Amino acid sequence: MTRIAIIGNGNLAFHLHQAVERAEKLELTQLIGRDPGRFEGFTSGVPRSDLNAEMPVADVYILAVSDSAIEEIAHKIPDNGALLVHTSGAVSLDALNPRQRRGVFYPLQTFSRNKRVDFNEVPLCIEASSAEDRQLLRYVASSLSSKVVEADSKTRLNLHQAAVYINNFTNHMVHLGQEFCRKSDLSIDLLSPLLKETFEKLQEMDAF
Repeated sequence: MTRIAIIGNGNLAFHLHQAVERAEKLELTQLIGRDPGRFEGFTSGVPRSDLNAEMPVADVYILAVSDSAIEEIAHKIPDNGALLVHTSGAVSLDALNPRQRRGVFYPLQTFSRNKRVDFNEVPLCIEASSAEDRQLLRYVASSLSSKVVEADSKTRLNLHQAAVYINNFTNHMVHLGQEFCRKSDLSIDLLSPLLKETFEKLQEMDAF
C-alpha cells in the first residue's frame, strides 16, 4: 500500500481524501491543515493535525492548498525523504525547491464541497523531479483516475489558462444571464434546455 498524507482542508482536499480512501492500493495516513477545525464534513477517521505536529509517515505528501500558500507551507514540512507534490496548474515544480523529491499532481477539474465528483473521470496531470518519482506518481494517479498524463510546468500553465476560459468565463456568463432573468422577472428554467444542448453539442462539435 502506498501511504498518502493530505495537507489542506479546502474543496480539493475534501474530494481527494474521499477518493484516496476508496482506492484499494492507497492508504490515507493523515489529514493536515493550518486550522484542524476546518475538517468539518471530512468523513475519514484518520488522525488530523496542524502543521506544527510531527509529520506522519507517508510515501507521498499532497499539498492541496491555494497557489499563494504553496511555497510557504512547503517550507514548513520537514524533508524526511518522502515525495512532496502540489496540486496547482499555474505554479511551477520549482516552487518546491530545494527539496530533492518534488512533484506536481494537478487535477484538471473544478471542485465544490457539496457537488459529488467522480475522480475516475478527472484528468490528472503529473510531473516529478525524477523518473522514479514520476513512476510513483503515475501509480498513485492511476489508482484514482483513468485519465493520467505527464505535463511539465509550461504545459500545465497552458492547460490552466484554457481551463479558465472554458470554466470560469463560461460560469460567469451564465451568472450574468441568470441575473438578467431575475431582474426581468423571467424564468431561469426556460434557459436550462438551451444550456444543456450547448454543452452536449460541444462534446461532438468544434465550438467555432
